[in-house]
Parts: sequence; structure tokens; C-alpha cells
Amino acid sequence: MDDRLKNKISLVKSRLAELIARKESAPVRLELYWIARDVDDLLGSPISDQPENISPTHDYQAMHRIHPRTHRNLILIVDEDKAARQYLAAPLSNDFDVAEARNGGEAWEMALELNPDIIISDVMTSIISGDELCRKLRGNVETSHIAIILLSALSERENIIYGLEAGADDYIAKPCDLDILRTRILSLLKRRQRLRQEVVIMQGHTELVEFKSQLDRDFMRRVFRIIESQLSNADFSIGDLCYELAMSRSSVYNKLKTLTGRGPNDIVRIVRLSRARDLLMRRPWPIAEVSAMVGFSDPKYFSTCFRKEYGISPSKLNDETQQDK
Repeated sequence: MDDRLKNKISLVKSRLAELIARKESAPVRLELYWIARDVDDLLGSPISDQPENISPTHDYQAMHRIHPRTHRNLILIVDEDKAARQYLAAPLSNDFDVAEARNGGEAWEMALELNPDIIISDVMTSIISGDELCRKLRGNVETSHIAIILLSALSERENIIYGLEAGADDYIAKPCDLDILRTRILSLLKRRQRLRQEVVIMQGHTELVEFKSQLDRDFMRRVFRIIESQLSNADFSIGDLCYELAMSRSSVYNKLKTLTGRGPNDIVRIVRLSRARDLLMRRPWPIAEVSAMVGFSDPKYFSTCFRKEYGISPSKLNDETQQDK
């Protein structure tokens, strides 16, 4: 191995050893431990002992009790009491994918990693309380769209108001009635579906849509403005969109999928087609010309997409517009 590279890796090794020695949460130290093991493979020397109270034989998925993700909605259950988690997880797993976190710290990390549809959290959790978890989720653009249900034995009016003010979508007193919980879950999912339809229909008028947070509203406003500014650019890519948003591809995909039910490519195409429809409804246009104006380099492909989206070909819409004139 090149001496310079070996020296750089040695510095990384030293820094990792320092980080592992700190009193970070178990998931963070486990992740650092595995990075350290990869460095060991390069250097051929041990970096550290196994992190305290962590078994490196369990991978991230096993550690957090995450079942393989399917097409179903994912619910993250947060409670320090294993029996309480299983009381909820067992029946809910019949209809949803379920993951479990043992405390608020794990829940926060898993929210960033897994993008769950709904988090069901006890209020009294260590590292990060349920109320504080709500605030962190609502204050981060990558998680502000996630629905949250708080569970607590603290059923006084003040506690409920405090939880809702923290950003919770619902607050249920313990012991929790499973039928009521399931009804609340389905209600949140239906509300999200209505939101998705409104966002796609309204597009540029995000102020008329009832978003979960201002961060979500600002995010969608930026998405639509960026796409509109590049409407005639056929080379505009999802990478360009992510760059303008200063977010990773996975974060943009997760957020758009949650807020609109569509992926980034779909949203770009919908905005282009919506603008084309507006143009064609005002006056007849040559199809090739309007196709280029909205970023389609192939008029035939444009016509196919247009018909699929609106159930009518652009040439037919042209004819109807001409007749109305």
C-alpha cells in the first residue's frame, strides 16, 4: 500500500477510535464499529475493542427488528418496553410492514434511514422523548412529512395539547385500544392520499394545499418552481433537480413519493404536460412546437405521454380548441 494512503487511513483509524470511545448512542457506535472493521481490513491491525453493550454479529436490520420491506405502508413503533412494542407490532403486522425502535434516539436514526409512513411513539422514551422526537421530525425537511401518533399514560389535557403542539398528528392515551389505533392509522393514510391528489392537481398553487408543515409546503413550492424554470430544457435531469434542492436523490424521492405518490421523473413529466395542456387550451399549436416548449425532444413520445395522462391526444385537444374559437 502507498505510504501516503496508509498514513491517511491511519489518521482515519485514530479518529474513529476516538468517536467509538465517546458515549454516543448504541446505533451510532455500532455503525462506527463496522466502519472501523473495514479500516482494519486495509491496515491489518485492530482499531478497537467491540463497543460496550453491542454485539457486532447483529447487522443493522436485525438490531432494529426491521422486517423486509414490501409494498405495504411501514409503521415504526417506538417504546422502551419490549412487551409494549410487541403488543402493537403483532396485530399491526397483519396489514402493515412494522419496524421497532427501543428509544427516541434509535427512532430518529431509523426515521432518516427508513422513511416510515407513520411513527407510533410512547411519550416517555429515553435519549429523545416522544415530544422532542416530534419536534425533530417536523424541523427537518427529510422527515417533516412523516405522520406521528403519540401514546402516553399522561392523558391530562395539558399533556395532550403539549404533544399536539410538538407536531403530533394524533395523541392516544394508554392502554391503547387496538381498534381505535388502527382506525387512526387508516385515517392518517387516507388524509395523506387526499393531500397527494391536491398537490398534483394544484401544482403551482401550494398555498391552497393543507400541508403537514411549512417545510413541506416550501419544498413542493421549490420543486415546482425549479421544474418550471427548466421547462424547455429537454436535458434537465433528476440529478439537476436534486442539486438545486441541495438534497440527495433518496431524500428527494422519499419526500416526493410521500407528498405526491409519484417519483421525481413522474413529477417533472406531469408539470411539463400540464403546461402543454394550458398552452393547447388557449389556442392551437403545432404539436412539435409545443412539445419542444415543454422539454420533449420527441413529439411522438410527447403525444403518447399526453394521451396517457389526460385521455386525449394533443392533436385532438388542438382541434377542440380550434372549434371553440
